[in-house]
Amino acid sequence: MERLRKILSEKVSISESNWQFIASKLQEKEFKKKEFLITSNAIEDKVYFVLEGVFLLFIGLAEKDVTIDFGFPNKFLSSYSSFLTQTPSVACIQSLTKSKVIFISREDLFEIYNHTKVGESIGRIFAEEFFRYKSKRELSFLIESPTDRYLNLVKEQPQLIQEIPQKYLASYIGITPQALSRIRGKI
Repeated sequence: MERLRKILSEKVSISESNWQFIASKLQEKEFKKKEFLITSNAIEDKVYFVLEGVFLLFIGLAEKDVTIDFGFPNKFLSSYSSFLTQTPSVACIQSLTKSKVIFISREDLFEIYNHTKVGESIGRIFAEEFFRYKSKRELSFLIESPTDRYLNLVKEQPQLIQEIPQKYLASYIGITPQALSRIRGKI
């Protein structure tokens, strides 16, 4: 819990009493490799903070699964559209490794929003970071090559790339596993 507190405190000042209230709503959970946090058509009711491990966010299509994101340590994770709208998720979230998270339910998060001003600030900060991250990813598909997208991912998470199967990395950057092998061969 202290790691999450430190990360949140870097963005907003949290009094001890507010932190105690927030911490009372947080829970920890471990996931085995290949375990699902959410499946498609389920309604997301939690936001996660990844402590350990790597998660895969993907959409299962008839012809193939498409990787849309990864969840890495010290990052928030959720099927956020489903969480906000309370409609069925189109994405699945699955652990790629043994993993550990801190999570909060939607109900508890809204209780924090209603009882603390800092809770609203944390929610706004999370929403803004999520928007910036998604905008950056969208822009990368418009202006960067697959090689650049791969190199950026390696730069951001070098220690974890080895834990992600090549087929998921390739899907994430929008190419085939064979094309990723060629990129890796050139680097």
